[in-house]
Amino acid sequence: MPTQRNLPYGGLPMVSETERRRASSGPDDLRPLWFGLLAVALVVLAVVIRFGDAFGEAAVPELTQAGAFTKGGLSIAKLAVNLAGAVTVGWLLMTGVFLPGSGGDLSAQGRRGLRAASLCAVVWAVSACALVLFSVSDLFGVTVTGALDIDMMRTFLVELPQGRALLAVTAAAVAVAVAARLTRTPGGTGHLLLLALAGLLPPVFTGHAASTSDHALAVFSLAAHIVGASVWVGGLIVLVAIAAPLRDRLPEIVSRYSALALVSFAVVGASGLINAWIRLGGPHLGSRYGVLVAAKTVALAGLCAFGWWHRRSGIPALRTGRRAGTFLRIAAVEILVMGATMALATGLSRTPTPEVPQGTLDPMTLRLGFPMPGPPGVPRYVLDWRLDPLFVTLVVTGAVLYALGVVRARRGGNGWPVSRTVAWSAGLAIVLAATGSGLARYSMVLFSAHMVQHMVLCLVAPVLLLLGSPVTLALRALPAEPAASGRSPRELIEAAVSGRAARLLSRPLVATALFIVSLYVFYHSPLFEASLRNHAIHSLTMAAFVAIGLLYFRSVIGIRNDRPPPARPFLLLLAVVPFHALFGIGLMASGDVLAADWFTRLTRTWGTAPLHDQRVGGALALGFAGIATLLVMLLAHRRMRGHAELTAAPHFASRD
Repeated sequence: MPTQRNLPYGGLPMVSETERRRASSGPDDLRPLWFGLLAVALVVLAVVIRFGDAFGEAAVPELTQAGAFTKGGLSIAKLAVNLAGAVTVGWLLMTGVFLPGSGGDLSAQGRRGLRAASLCAVVWAVSACALVLFSVSDLFGVTVTGALDIDMMRTFLVELPQGRALLAVTAAAVAVAVAARLTRTPGGTGHLLLLALAGLLPPVFTGHAASTSDHALAVFSLAAHIVGASVWVGGLIVLVAIAAPLRDRLPEIVSRYSALALVSFAVVGASGLINAWIRLGGPHLGSRYGVLVAAKTVALAGLCAFGWWHRRSGIPALRTGRRAGTFLRIAAVEILVMGATMALATGLSRTPTPEVPQGTLDPMTLRLGFPMPGPPGVPRYVLDWRLDPLFVTLVVTGAVLYALGVVRARRGGNGWPVSRTVAWSAGLAIVLAATGSGLARYSMVLFSAHMVQHMVLCLVAPVLLLLGSPVTLALRALPAEPAASGRSPRELIEAAVSGRAARLLSRPLVATALFIVSLYVFYHSPLFEASLRNHAIHSLTMAAFVAIGLLYFRSVIGIRNDRPPPARPFLLLLAVVPFHALFGIGLMASGDVLAADWFTRLTRTWGTAPLHDQRVGGALALGFAGIATLLVMLLAHRRMRGHAELTAAPHFASRD
C-alpha cells in the first residue's frame, strides 16, 4: 500500500520505483522532441519565405522596406508569437478543463500547469515585443536598432492599426502571465483561457483578411482558423508534456481531448479552405501563394491521418494496456508535422497574394464588402439576403445543440415544453433575419436600417431567447455524473453561469447600466463608424448588443424559479425608458450626422439625405423602445401572476 509520500502529482499511485523514475524523468525525455519541433519549424519557415519570395521586389510594399535580417527576424518573431500563444492556450485548456481538481481548487498538477502557462505567456509577450521592433524596422526602412526611436515606435503603436493590434496582443499576454500566478480555481483558469484566445485575434482585424472584398467572411474564417489551430496544436503539445506524471489518468484525458481535437480539425480545415478561396478568388494554383496553400492543405490531410491513427491505435492502447508509448510515438511525429504546418502558415502570411487585374474591383464594392444596393423596398428587404458568417455559425450551432438537448431530455423522461422550443426557434430566426436579410445589407448604407437592426437584436431577440431557457435545457439533458478527469460539460456550464463574472454582470443595476451606456457609447464614439467600415467589427458589436440584451432582460423577467420581486421588472423598465427617449429625441433634433464621413463617401443616388435618414432612425428607436417596453411589462406581469398562483396552490411543486 503506497504511503502519501509516494503519491505525487495529485495523489496518483506509482506502480514501482522504476515507474516513479520514468515519471519524474518524463520532461527530460521529451527535450529532443521540443528541439526537433523548433528545428523543423525554422527550416520550413526558411524554405517557405524563400520560395514565396517574401524578400523579393514582387512583394507588396509593406513587406519590402527593410533588409533580409529584418524580414527574417520578423518572420521568426511571428512564428514565436503564434507558437507561444498556442502553447499558452494549451496549458490553460488542460488545466481548467481536463486536469483533475481538488475540491473547488486546482490540484497540485493544475497549479504547476498555471505556472507553465505563465512562463509561456512571458515568452508570448517577449515575442510580441520583438515582432513590434522588427515591424517598425520593416515599415520605416531602418535598422533594428534604429527602430527603437521613440517617435517611430509611438507612431506605429498609437496611430497604425497593425501597431495597436500588436499592443493588444502584448497586453493580453502580460495579463495572462501575471494573473496565472495568482489564480487558484478552475473558474479563474477558464477566464484566463478566454483572455488568451482573445489575445490571439487582434492582428486578424488589421491583416490581409480585413482588406478583402468580403471582409466579414475573410476575418471570421481566419479567426476561427487561428482559434481552432491553437486549441488543437497547443492542447496536443501540453498533453504530451503532462503524459508522464498523469499516466494513470491519461486514457480519460486523451479520450476527451480527442473529441475536441476532431472538432478543432474540422474548424481549421473548413476555415482554411474558405480563407484561401477568398484570397485567391477561386482555385488559383498558378502562383506561389497558391502552391503554398496546396502544401498546407496536404499537411492538414497528413494531420488528419495522424488523428485517425490515434483513434485506431494510440487511444485503444491507452484504454487496454494503460501504456503511453504508442500514443506518445504517434503524438511526437504529429507535433513535428504541426510545427511544420504552423511555420508554413506563418510564411504564407508573408507571401504576396496574386495581383488582381486593375479595373476588376469596384471601389464601392471594396468599401462596403458587397455592391451598392438599389433603392430600398419590401422585396429587397425580404429577398436580398447576405448571410453574416458569425451569426450563421451561432444560429446553426444554437439550433443543433438545442434540438439535441430536447431529444435527450425527452428520452430521459424529463420532457420539455413545446412553448420554449418555439420561443427559442423564433429568437434564432429573428437573429438570422436581422443579420442576413436585406436589412443587414442596408444597415451599412442607411442609418435608419441600422437602427432597426440594432433595436431588433437588442430588444426583441433576447426576450425570445430567454423564454427558450437554453441553460435549463442543457442542465436537464447533460448527465449529472462528474467526469473521470477534469470537469464535465455540465460542470463547465454551471461554472460559467454561476461564476463571479456572470453574477456581477447579472446584477440588475449592472445589467441596466450596461444596457443604457452601451447605446450612447456606441453611437457617439468612433466605434460606430469603425463598425460601418469593418464588417467584422459590426458583427461583433451586434453580438455584444444581443448579449447585453440577454443580461438586462434576464434581470427583468427572471429565469426558472428565480422570479424577480414584483416591483423590480417595472422599475428596471421605467428606468430605461427616459434614456431611450432622450436618445431618440436627440437624434431627431440633431443637426450633425453621425459617421458623416462614411455616409458622405457612399455617394448614394437614391433615398433621403443622411441627416434626414438619421432623424428617421431616431424616431424608429423611440417607437421600438416604447413598444418593446410595453410588451415586456405585460410579459413580466403574466409570468409573476402565474408564479404567484402556483406558489399559492395547496400542492405546490417547484417548476422550471
